[in-house]
Amino acid sequence: MTVQDLPPQFNRLLNQLIDGHLSDAEFEELEQCLSDYPEARQIFFDYLDINSGVQKNNVDRLKELDQIVTANPPQNQLATGQADLKQRGNQSPLFGYFTVAVASVALMVSAHWFLTGYLIGVKPPESQPKIIKVEVPIEVPVAITNLPYVATLSRATDCKWGGENPPQFSGQRLLSKELFLEQGVAEFRFDSGVRLVLEGPTKINIESVNSATITSGSVVLHGYESSPEFELITPRASFFDIGTEYGAKVEEDGSTELHVFQGAVRIQPEMELVEISAPLIVGEGKARKIDQKVNQEIELNSENFKREVPGKPKELRIVREELIAYDSFHPQTISDPKEFSEWRRSGFGWKNPWRDRINSLKPASGRSVPDETLLPDLLSPNQLGCVELEGGNVVWRTLDKPLRLDTDAIYYVSFFIQKSVNQLSSVHQYGNLSLMSEAEPESGKRILFGINSASNPTLRLQGQVEEIAPALQHDQPYFFVGKIVASEKSPDQVFMRAFAQGEEIPGQEPLIWTCRSAPFDESTSYDLIRIHAGKSSKYRFDELRIGSSWESVVDFHDPDDMQEE
Repeated sequence: MTVQDLPPQFNRLLNQLIDGHLSDAEFEELEQCLSDYPEARQIFFDYLDINSGVQKNNVDRLKELDQIVTANPPQNQLATGQADLKQRGNQSPLFGYFTVAVASVALMVSAHWFLTGYLIGVKPPESQPKIIKVEVPIEVPVAITNLPYVATLSRATDCKWGGENPPQFSGQRLLSKELFLEQGVAEFRFDSGVRLVLEGPTKINIESVNSATITSGSVVLHGYESSPEFELITPRASFFDIGTEYGAKVEEDGSTELHVFQGAVRIQPEMELVEISAPLIVGEGKARKIDQKVNQEIELNSENFKREVPGKPKELRIVREELIAYDSFHPQTISDPKEFSEWRRSGFGWKNPWRDRINSLKPASGRSVPDETLLPDLLSPNQLGCVELEGGNVVWRTLDKPLRLDTDAIYYVSFFIQKSVNQLSSVHQYGNLSLMSEAEPESGKRILFGINSASNPTLRLQGQVEEIAPALQHDQPYFFVGKIVASEKSPDQVFMRAFAQGEEIPGQEPLIWTCRSAPFDESTSYDLIRIHAGKSSKYRFDELRIGSSWESVVDFHDPDDMQEE
């Protein structure tokens, strides 16, 4: 800063101080200038040397003045001093000059103490060498965000994964990222319908819903007739399926083999492979090897590939262990009349019976139908019975084990639902099952599976509403399965599939879902189940299952029988 940058009033205030004509307000203004501007303090010191005769050798006098200025005088002395300042204009010039000198010295001592932290004449301690601490940044795992889900790990056998953020269990959704299968066999089902069967060791980078890159390893691709062309990228060429099943094997040096089992494959070699200039079509039963300098036909060898994930169906005992909660709505005894039979206490995995309010112990309303079931085939007499809700009935039950969305997990929910005909009204005809949190029931957070007033399958959560045509038929049972993908560092997602009576229920989760949510972020623990029938509707519910695997909620055996096998 230069002298020209100082406030314009500074010189005027300094001259008035020397002349003894400085008011209290101006005195405070001068102090503020000295505090804010280092250049002003330097000019002030020069003025003191010239006008008040203060020299650097007056150390003892300055020490005395410093003690007076820096001490804390009593309040009455401050008041007296302020009164004396108001009378300065009436004193003799000699007294004024003396006052100015004392004030100037006091200001100089205060300024020196303000700037250096030491009194004038006091030797500051020798400076110690500064130790500069260099903090080495610690790498913290970063949550994967803004990456789309493009596939699902549908099956895996004896798998060991390497790299960061590997898949942990079947049913887990996969982001577009690099994965390393060190050993075992795994199947990826892309959202486009294409399936990839990997055999370890294989390095794969999932590029999108319609493409993947194999750096090394063995892969079998199963095409899907309704999906767009899928591109499998290797170091030597890109393969495009044409309604195809084929195997690709990539060595560490990049050399690639293609074996076509069904359909045909279009090959697009890499540009630097000059000797292979035109795209090729490889038909069914043919195989080729592609390297830096060769593109030659070789013998087909289907035995050299794992075309499906090996394995056998889970034992019923394991399926039973994967069940978190179950309710058959089967009454232990049948009352007279039958509709009053006690249905609220059946099943397992619950903290309490069904109740009519969230914070109440009053038994839930609802009519027992003890001699009927919505199951297609009754496998046990303990499964006979269902519950009928109507006229706005709401029933609640708390889980022993909550469904946590703040961790990596997969949950499945299944139940049978049947809507009765009501010709009197076209509104309030909905029926549904919701997951909620007992700790925050009024938060609006819920995952809802059900049927709306127009009889469409409905999925609701986080402000999302999925209502799918066509409408479901009345007085026909439907089997609903919901899938909840929970993730600690990635988005969550929910799916729902409605199966009609007589429709085959697959042994593994389907490619096609009736409803699916957009990915969302949530960390709620859902421990409350609510079943609701609109005030103008009548619904029956049966066979409620909550588990950690697809098999655990689609196997209709009585859980008690599963433990015995």
